[in-house]
Amino acid sequence: MGEQFNKTLSNFVKDFACRNEVIAKFKNRKPISEIVKELTFPISEEPVVAMIWDYLIENNIILLHEPGSDKNLQYDIVKKDGELGKTYFEKVKKSSPEKNDYKKINIKELKEDKGCYERLDAFEKELIEKMPFKDEVYYCKSII
Repeated sequence: MGEQFNKTLSNFVKDFACRNEVIAKFKNRKPISEIVKELTFPISEEPVVAMIWDYLIENNIILLHEPGSDKNLQYDIVKKDGELGKTYFEKVKKSSPEKNDYKKINIKELKEDKGCYERLDAFEKELIEKMPFKDEVYYCKSII
């Protein structure tokens, strides 16, 4: 139990200290290795990769399933006031990703096509190498 608490506390501290800085640098297309070197509060590369991956998934920048699929739906929990001041929570669907906003990327084919892979810049190469992509198809919104 104590080990799990320490791990959770460590993740919280890293998120609190670095997440906004990591995401801001990532949005400016800095390669992951440079982000790790430039952080004000130094942490290892693994939590930085996890922060970026979570950001990409949570914000529908990378979809694990085809756009328009029910598997991509995300929900918010909204607090509402009902009759006689009774408070309740309601699950509200976020807007679905539009098919036209995404391009299909086959990670396995991209890695095998040396000509295509060599045309990528350092940011894109590190993204493909370091993110927890499996060798399958993803749907991406304007990163690669």
